[in-house]
Amino acid sequence: MNNFNKLIKGAGVFLLYILVPYVINMFLPSITKSNTTELIIRLTLMFLLLLFFILLYKDDIIRDIKAFKKTFLSIIGKSIIYFAILIAGFGIISALLLIVYPDFMYTNSSIIDSLLKENFIVMIIYVFIISLFTEQIVFRKVFKDILVNKYFFIIFSGIIYGVFQVGYHVTTLNELFTIIPFAFAGIILSTSYEKTDNIITPCLVYLFYDLFLLIGSLA
Repeated sequence: MNNFNKLIKGAGVFLLYILVPYVINMFLPSITKSNTTELIIRLTLMFLLLLFFILLYKDDIIRDIKAFKKTFLSIIGKSIIYFAILIAGFGIISALLLIVYPDFMYTNSSIIDSLLKENFIVMIIYVFIISLFTEQIVFRKVFKDILVNKYFFIIFSGIIYGVFQVGYHVTTLNELFTIIPFAFAGIILSTSYEKTDNIITPCLVYLFYDLFLLIGSLA
């Protein structure tokens, strides 16, 4: 596939990633205020979107799965290393932000806490399946296909990932600061993908990180 086709394909995927949740939010309450039926509808639509993305990139995903089977110990080992870097860096950045801005807190933590308490299964499905794979395809696969320069890919995709983790619009100082640690996380995930050329690597790093947060929340 030439670069122009990759650009069109990637732009379409990114546009759907933005528009589908926006349309869902127009007709359904927020995920923390939805009843069981509304949550099922929301998750089903997002899961269908993920399946569509997987179908679009099925050849590359199949190639990565085959490569993972051949070098799984190496990829798992590298994923653990990048996970450790992510945790250490995230902690250091958060500590520095608290010094600069004592009122700093993560803007999306309340959503996760609410889902943990009231809709644990929904949180598991959304975070560990839908969000995990969707974000790696959108912010790693799409951007790597489009951006030729590896350093620009790593930095740019990381920053965009940080912005989207906070929200489409930054309206407060706290939200602006929150972009920094999430952008760092995005940079680490993109670096892991660039270094291994296998989408499974950032998926594993993301999975290890989410498991770390889950264990910490339940402890």
